[in-house]
Amino acid sequence: MIDTAEKLVTPERIEKIRGAITEFRDSVVSQVKDMQAEVKDWRFAMESHEEGVIVDIGLKLLIKSKSKK
Repeated sequence: MIDTAEKLVTPERIEKIRGAITEFRDSVVSQVKDMQAEVKDWRFAMESHEEGVIVDIGLKLLIKSKSKK
């Protein structure tokens, strides 16, 4: 099953997932324009499954007021 995981989740696809996470964060930020959002933690895990590969993605965003200078 490892061969299947390596074929399905290539470095290029992992980079696309990273881009999707960035797009998601930007989408959240666009909904709260008067606030600031920063990624506090994110994780990515893969697990072989009899039908393919399970990809587990977690993202923690800190959303706070923009600091006034």
